[in-house]
Amino acid sequence: MQKIKCPYCGYVMPLTRTKSAVCRGLFIKCKGRRCGRIFEIKIPEREIK
Repeated sequence: MQKIKCPYCGYVMPLTRTKSAVCRGLFIKCKGRRCGRIFEIKIPEREIK
């Protein structure tokens, strides 16, 4: 499991993902104390061999 970080402030969000997760179009607001920016979680689909 991997944690999601805010791309603007680096705050480690209270979200986890598995290594096989694929995502796009999911917007979340940063929980950082001084950030609060909205960003999209993009996890590209990888070719599994």
